[in-house]
Amino acid sequence: MKANHKCKYSKCTLGSDGGRKEYYACPHCDASQSWRSMACCKEHYELYVDEVLAARAKGDTVNLLPDRTDMETQETKALVKMPLDRALKLTKEELKDYAEDIEEIGISATVDKINAVLDKQTVKSKS
Repeated sequence: MKANHKCKYSKCTLGSDGGRKEYYACPHCDASQSWRSMACCKEHYELYVDEVLAARAKGDTVNLLPDRTDMETQETKALVKMPLDRALKLTKEELKDYAEDIEEIGISATVDKINAVLDKQTVKSKS
């Protein structure tokens, strides 16, 4: 599994290059508007929401689409609008190698597990 999102919190420095972190989030995360579709961690999601609210307070327009590294804007828009049952089916297809994990611990914990593996790979590649 590869990272397919970039943290939307503008001050994220958790990426391997000291910039915004890339991480994995599933189609269901995007369609259900989970915090995972916008940020690499819950703390950065909360900070991102603060940024959005501050921008709106100034009258600025904010792009609320997930920052996907594997899709064009139109594809991301379609995914976000996808019915949840279809997004769940797409997620299970995408994560078919993790079917046992999904059954045992659920999608959310499986996505966490995938990101833990990606984080370890990033640390190894930096060494």
